[in-house]
Amino acid sequence: MSGLPYLRSLRKAGLVDIAEQTEFANPDDYNKNDLVVALDKHLRNNQSIFAGVEKLSDYYSRIDTPRKGYSPVKRESTRTPGRRSVKKDIAPAPELEPKEEFSEPEYAQKPVVVSPSVETPTVSRASARQSRQSLQQTPYQTPRIPALSAVEDVERPLPASPAVVTEVIDQQTTKLYESIQRVWGASGVVDHVHALRANLSSVKAVQTIVLLVEGITFLAARVPLRYLTTIPAIKYTNTPAVRMKVPDLFSILEGDFWVPLSVWFFTCFALPLIASYFINLSWKASTHGRRTRSTSTLAQFDPLVFNIAKALLVHLVLGKELTYGLVGRYTLRSVRSSVPGGEFGLFTGTAIGAIGAIYEAILNHA
Repeated sequence: MSGLPYLRSLRKAGLVDIAEQTEFANPDDYNKNDLVVALDKHLRNNQSIFAGVEKLSDYYSRIDTPRKGYSPVKRESTRTPGRRSVKKDIAPAPELEPKEEFSEPEYAQKPVVVSPSVETPTVSRASARQSRQSLQQTPYQTPRIPALSAVEDVERPLPASPAVVTEVIDQQTTKLYESIQRVWGASGVVDHVHALRANLSSVKAVQTIVLLVEGITFLAARVPLRYLTTIPAIKYTNTPAVRMKVPDLFSILEGDFWVPLSVWFFTCFALPLIASYFINLSWKASTHGRRTRSTSTLAQFDPLVFNIAKALLVHLVLGKELTYGLVGRYTLRSVRSSVPGGEFGLFTGTAIGAIGAIYEAILNHA
């Protein structure tokens, strides 16, 4: 009896398991139908080796059990014209397999051509059957046919999940951010920024910025610009002509420049600085009026007194025009028109400096 029906009733995973136990090479390279045929041939040829395997007991029991009422030996006599009758022993006819439910491959459905020299019809059928079995038992002669059966396990790569994609994106973003941080730190920009912030975070720096703004705008107003030349237009780049002007440095030799500058310098800088040196409340609180070696490191000028003195002088000189005949009103108006905001702009600068000095004193004694 044939063991093919038993093997066909198993799933491919079971067939692969049997193939691995019986040392059948590369069972995954076959589809299910080819693996059944090849594995049946392998088990028949090695029955003496694998007959004791417990998992193959059902298979070999079906092969060893003959059908009832079937004679494996059949003799047939034929007579050839011109010759005397000769009795020949005919090989046992192969057993007839039951009709399977699935369709046979294309190469198994082709008719087998039998040579006319065969003497008996029975022998011709046996030869055709043997040729048919040899075709079924040689899977290497035919290309592999992909099985589309639902019972066959088909392994396909699954797409990446959103969580995996998100994790990869986060890792790449972190690496990019770390690379940018390393480049930014190696450039030294961060150190320079911190140093600049440390230098600007003081009342002295704030007061210096206020004085620079006042002085630069005063000089820009008192030194006029004179025409120097004209840069011609460039036709190919559609650049228009540009008139170049430079500061007239000869104006600094005139009295109209030095008199207003002297009024602003003494009113907004020199006299308030002298007052803040002699009336130094922060120095008095730090040393209790005693001069020691450590007093050289203390602030020599009180910023709050400086801004208070500056506000009083601006109000008296530029506001009330109290000059005791030293300068004229034209000069005072020139000073007011030269600084940004005039008299109100100067008061704003003193208010900024005074608030900064009070805030710094509160932080130092907190």
